[in-house]
Amino acid sequence: MIIHKILPLTKPINKTLTIPGSKSYTNRALFLAAISSNPVKIINPLISDDTLAMIGCLKKLGIQISIKKNSFEVLNNIMSIKNQSYNLNANESGTTLRFILALSTIIPGVKTLYGEEGLNKRPIGELVAALQKLGANIKYLDKKGYPPVQVSSSKLRPETIKIKGSISSQYISALLMIAPFLGEVKIEIEGNQISKPYIDMTIKAMKQFGVNVINEKYKKYFIQANQKYAAKKYTIEADYSSASYFLAIAALTKSNITLRNINPESKQADKKFIKILEKMDNKIKFANNQLTIAGKGVKPVNIDMTDCPDQIQTLAVLAAFAQGITKISSIQSLRIKETDRVAALQKELKKMGIKTSANTNTLIIYGGNPQPAKIETYGDHRMAMSFAVAGAKIAGIEIVDPDVVSKTFPDFWKKLNSIGIKIKIVSKKKNIVLIGMRGSGKTIVAKILSKKMNKRFLELDEMLVKKMNMNITQIVKKHSWNFFRDKESEIVKQVADGENLIISTGGGVVTRPENIEALKRNGLLIFLNASVKTLSERMGEKIGYDPKMPALTNKKTPKAEITHIFNQREKLYKQAADQIIETDGKTPGQLANLILSKII
Repeated sequence: MIIHKILPLTKPINKTLTIPGSKSYTNRALFLAAISSNPVKIINPLISDDTLAMIGCLKKLGIQISIKKNSFEVLNNIMSIKNQSYNLNANESGTTLRFILALSTIIPGVKTLYGEEGLNKRPIGELVAALQKLGANIKYLDKKGYPPVQVSSSKLRPETIKIKGSISSQYISALLMIAPFLGEVKIEIEGNQISKPYIDMTIKAMKQFGVNVINEKYKKYFIQANQKYAAKKYTIEADYSSASYFLAIAALTKSNITLRNINPESKQADKKFIKILEKMDNKIKFANNQLTIAGKGVKPVNIDMTDCPDQIQTLAVLAAFAQGITKISSIQSLRIKETDRVAALQKELKKMGIKTSANTNTLIIYGGNPQPAKIETYGDHRMAMSFAVAGAKIAGIEIVDPDVVSKTFPDFWKKLNSIGIKIKIVSKKKNIVLIGMRGSGKTIVAKILSKKMNKRFLELDEMLVKKMNMNITQIVKKHSWNFFRDKESEIVKQVADGENLIISTGGGVVTRPENIEALKRNGLLIFLNASVKTLSERMGEKIGYDPKMPALTNKKTPKAEITHIFNQREKLYKQAADQIIETDGKTPGQLANLILSKII
């Protein structure tokens, strides 16, 4: 795995740069163009993982989209969608999944919607319930309230929709955008509405495409019947979220930075970050669609982040450098993002020597003198970019898995380089991961390798047993094998991004693709291949009797079970393996030496 070591600025800078188009507006424009009555040209769009996820889903449905250097052209609309089955992968894009979910209820066909592991843990229950009330036929395919889902409806009825405003503004945006296809629609918000600017962005984009929404103080929304989307051209403004990292760098390093193509009247939520920087005594001015910040440093603040939750991580990093106590409230939505961002922030700030505390609603940061640290990103683009801000100020900040920025800002590292913040690319020391059937010798060989290579040894099954305070048989008996596999995946995720480890896995780790994907990020996977005969000789009397080795099937004999499982998994082991080691007739010591000869 790659690590970026950030080389800080040695003195304040005076730089000008151009910020890419807004991800939020790009995905809204793509969605609205697909339901417009005519072709639409989208100018200055952002090309990133999230916008490509939206494009991918729309293309799967039959929407023709031409990607050019500085524009997208959406050439047809949902009238072209056929009555057939569709598998729609939103990857890690919450916006894409929630918007496409709403779209799927008004178009023909049977649509299966899902994402990558992280996205499938983000809630959609409130949106599904609202759509079902309108007549949508939606079925959960795994855990209730979460993707994946299957949608088989194609027509909804107009009704008053009641939905909570405290979970995600994307639910309301999705409902608003499909409302013109239902007739006259009223949406009533229960409780407080979070992330109001994102709803403002949706309403603004809808208006620019020809549909008006009546917004009654974010408590009720009315969409009158007989309105149609009919824009022919739509220009994406620069992204305030992307701009925020450079504004933060200017504040922290007392530099002057000018950003081009910035809309001073923008509805974007992250524009509010400017007010926070001004509260810290930084000077900001707009002129000729440019924004210039004169950085004056940072100081503690007490801020409610209800309307711009995506800036909490960047603010937290600045607060680490501010002498005193910063209180950041309305953090609850961060726990259901790409990762639990509150927990991730606390863990990484602790590495930097910064004390924090948190409850459901508030994060408190005791700022002072941050120290260098290696920052884990947890697959979260904003963790990488926010902590890169710290690297502009102090030497020794390293960002693990820096490519996660491709989700929303692929050129982030290039932009840093353009203002004088250099990046040194270093490699993480790889883990050695042993995979194979139960009884293939993974654990004993791993222990020998650990001693020979002076690397730390981890046995995943043993970690799980300690975590649950039960042996494997007890876990399976009390819960199920599926439960066991879920917990195993949690352990895999916990250890996969470590470095310089010797890892012995459970025999079934290969049955879930996300486990192999995680282990391969920084691991060399070695398959210890033992024959059914050898495995039967080693385990024949243990299966079903040893607490560590419960039966996996209802087969009548241990050999029958081993044969059945081996036939199921052999292909998976070989596909996952970087090296295959034949174990029959070899001692554990010989196997360890053979592995060393192949990897050193």
